[in-house]
Amino acid sequence: MDMELKERRGVRDLDSLLHDRGLRNTPQRQLIYRIVASSPQHLSAVDVQQRLEDTMPGISLPTVYATLDLFAELGIVRKMALAEGPVLYDTGQRHPHAHMVCRQCGRIFDLDILPVNDADVAAAAHQGFQVDSGDLVLHGLCADCQARERLSAANAVTKEQRTAA
Repeated sequence: MDMELKERRGVRDLDSLLHDRGLRNTPQRQLIYRIVASSPQHLSAVDVQQRLEDTMPGISLPTVYATLDLFAELGIVRKMALAEGPVLYDTGQRHPHAHMVCRQCGRIFDLDILPVNDADVAAAAHQGFQVDSGDLVLHGLCADCQARERLSAANAVTKEQRTAA
């Protein structure tokens, strides 16, 4: 399925979801949805506002936040609140997944496993807790940063060997 067809279907879904709540599908909402849905990266509200500047100059950051929060409430996007940095928005809601965050470069990668499984929910219920949602975020080093560290370590050894000779 090509990207344009997916985008049109997404806007129709958005239109239905908003209509069911008695809300209009405004040009601002459509554009914000398209930006988030077409991005291969997880975006902050500031990222979305910056991408809007060419098409819709002057759109306020509070409008972007309010729209993204509405989309999260509708289940179109997921809010990712990491320990550091801004809240990011991910369109993986239709296909729940976990995330990996590189502690070196800060990039976020999707991990194709469920963020919460039945055993997690059962364990929480055993403690008297009712789970509404959950996220799994793994922290570590991405392949690129690992390669840079290996190269840096190899260069340090080579330099040490030259100094000793």
